[in-house]
Amino acid sequence: MTLYGITMDFDDIRTCGLLPDLCVDWDHRSEELSENEAFDLYWNKNTQELLSKTQKLVLGNDGNKSLVYSADEEAISFIKEIFKEMTLNSLEYEDINQCERCITLDYLKLV
Repeated sequence: MTLYGITMDFDDIRTCGLLPDLCVDWDHRSEELSENEAFDLYWNKNTQELLSKTQKLVLGNDGNKSLVYSADEEAISFIKEIFKEMTLNSLEYEDINQCERCITLDYLKLV
């Protein structure tokens, strides 16, 4: 099944190119991107707003990648609206790491 949403890769410096304003005060020479408080705040604020609108999400982490995807059209429109600075990607559900700690919300398992 194909899902649509976003992935923020905290291991990839190119992520700063997607959201350059969040990297203004971050020192890439001495800190890991996962230590960037602005990115962490952006992700947490937006996922909480998204969760207040819909629970039809696959939300979690795959290594240092944070992801939020859905197959539900309404949920996908909320992802687009809330993460408007990001470009939606597609991902096959089967490609998501399915460990117990990785996915914190998986509406497809409830269907």
